[in-house]
Amino acid sequence: MNCLPSSNVRPSYLNRSVALAIALTALLSSLVPRAAAVAKEEAKPQTIEQTRITVTGHEFNRPDPFPGQGNFSWPGNMVRLPDGELLLVHSAGYYHVSFAQPRLIEPALRKRWLTDGWPLDFAAPTGGRSMLVRSRDGGRTWSKPRTLIDLPLDDAPYGLLRCDDGTLLCFINVQASWYGYAEAPPAFHKDIDGLNTQQCVVRSIDDGRSWSNPIWLDSPGNFYERSHAQPLLLPSGRILWPTYYSKKADSRLYGALHASDDEGRTWSVASRITRSGETADTAGEDSGNIDEPAVTQLPDGRLFLITRPDGGYFFSEDEGANWTFGGRLVTTGKFKAPRLFVLADGTVVCICTYRNLQVFLGRDGGKSWTGPIDLDPTSYGYPGGLQLEDDSMLISYCSSGRAPNRVHLLRFRVDASRTRIELLPVDNDLRPPK
Repeated sequence: MNCLPSSNVRPSYLNRSVALAIALTALLSSLVPRAAAVAKEEAKPQTIEQTRITVTGHEFNRPDPFPGQGNFSWPGNMVRLPDGELLLVHSAGYYHVSFAQPRLIEPALRKRWLTDGWPLDFAAPTGGRSMLVRSRDGGRTWSKPRTLIDLPLDDAPYGLLRCDDGTLLCFINVQASWYGYAEAPPAFHKDIDGLNTQQCVVRSIDDGRSWSNPIWLDSPGNFYERSHAQPLLLPSGRILWPTYYSKKADSRLYGALHASDDEGRTWSVASRITRSGETADTAGEDSGNIDEPAVTQLPDGRLFLITRPDGGYFFSEDEGANWTFGGRLVTTGKFKAPRLFVLADGTVVCICTYRNLQVFLGRDGGKSWTGPIDLDPTSYGYPGGLQLEDDSMLISYCSSGRAPNRVHLLRFRVDASRTRIELLPVDNDLRPPK
């Protein structure tokens, strides 16, 4: 006869269910503290050692050997292609400037530089050269540096821009092989129009795999023209390239904006910027130089320009034809090599070398400033970089202004108060480019 179980006897399947529930409860109980510990660990502020990536360096990811290769690189800027691939340009040579051979340095200056450790007898037939590296994982790993261009004189790439039609432009400083003289010595008169430094642009229509011959920019001065900036693409399609230049027998440094309206094929000098005051290259209440200028555009359409040596900043309402002085960020020390970004709410982010790699934050379109804020207090800087869709920034920079050095990369964002910054991991979890 079939019988139902009595009320005080559980079926075996119920016993198994209860046992399983007890086991799951115990497992979850053990995981909760562990998850909390992980969350607490992840909530800790990231350190520079945890987040910094080395792209290339004297002992890491070096280019293939070439005549003139030493242990020094200047970082340039970055672009992100539509498929997410990152491109970064940098120089590779033997020192701060890698003069080609033959070279001629004024004797007293040569003696001083040799004492400082500058290897002025380094074998380098064409000086340093311009390099390009690529990353397909958001910047965590990088390809071996490849030669972008190697001109007869020392060349170093800084600006990198992707035009609306996909053309890449790379802006290059070309350094003559003489220094310390009031004009080019006779043997060097024919090099780069007799200038000490000249600017050129090369173009690529295949995502940086090949490059055009140099397009030389006419200098507004007659001694040298240099830059360490990022070109600015305006909504109209006009491209602006900020530089600084000098004239013979004139100690003042002037600013200039070169402009192109045809994706970098042709260029003109759109603006010359003169600043009143003293010309000594040191920050002070009466600084008078435009040196290493950087420019960006604010949400209201105005241009914002900032310059070495004091972080003097200016505003323009007519695409750079005229400028109004707004103030300065420092009155002691040297503010160098600014790189500018603008957040969605109009906050200006200025990364620069000020003793080391620092950040200044300008709220209200650059009216109210906070800083300096340490970004990487262990490194020299001279930053390049890229702004991502989430308003975080990838920053390229160098560990030292002397050889040996490395090119580093970090990522950070500005907090909601617009007064602090937060380091972020460099990883592949990046949104598509703007």
